[in-house]
Amino acid sequence: MVRILSIITLFIGIAFNAAAQATDLQTDLSLKYLVRLSPSATPSPVIILLHGYGSNEQDLFELRKYFPSKYLVISARAPYPAGQGYQWFDLGKGDSNNPEVENSRKLILKFISEITHKYTANKNQVYLIGFSQGAMMCYEAGLTSPETIKGIGVLSGRLFPTLQEKLIVTPALKNLKIFISHGTADNRIPFTEGKSSSENLIKLGLKPEFHEYNGMGHSINDQVMTDLGGWLK
Repeated sequence: MVRILSIITLFIGIAFNAAAQATDLQTDLSLKYLVRLSPSATPSPVIILLHGYGSNEQDLFELRKYFPSKYLVISARAPYPAGQGYQWFDLGKGDSNNPEVENSRKLILKFISEITHKYTANKNQVYLIGFSQGAMMCYEAGLTSPETIKGIGVLSGRLFPTLQEKLIVTPALKNLKIFISHGTADNRIPFTEGKSSSENLIKLGLKPEFHEYNGMGHSINDQVMTDLGGWLK
């Protein structure tokens, strides 16, 4: 009986540690974050999630269940306070030349380096996936440093014209994987802006994968995640 109880206690302890791993806020790197580790013995591919305006790292971390266990999944917190949550830049100053946008871009790139080093992850398989304002930061970081990022998942975001103007098209940029999702009923970032962002990237010689969701507002649904999963494969 004692032996059985010991085994039960052991499994409870393992389950508790796993849960703590998924929910404890990590504060040791440039950005605060949540982490889901990969059981793989080899360097894992990485997904870094960037939340939207006024939210936090808990928001998109719920999406981890959609990603295969081989991925190291990180959900980062934006650096600037915004009400009860956080932001990557002041909501009324969405511009690639905004110092807050530039600072967040640099922080994200530094954070990527720190994450791949700390968790011995695959530096050649880093994916940034963001929603709304976080999606805009995926454009900022991914399009300016395609040698560091394998692909970007842009969920209900848009490309700043000021970023497009200063892009230098290189072989690395042309090889950047780009997934874009946008709902036709989005009342925060109009569908037309998401669509035109994709079209402008095509004009630069890039190959974004654009997905349109009829009737979807400013959100993420199961179909988006199914399509995103297919893109990751």
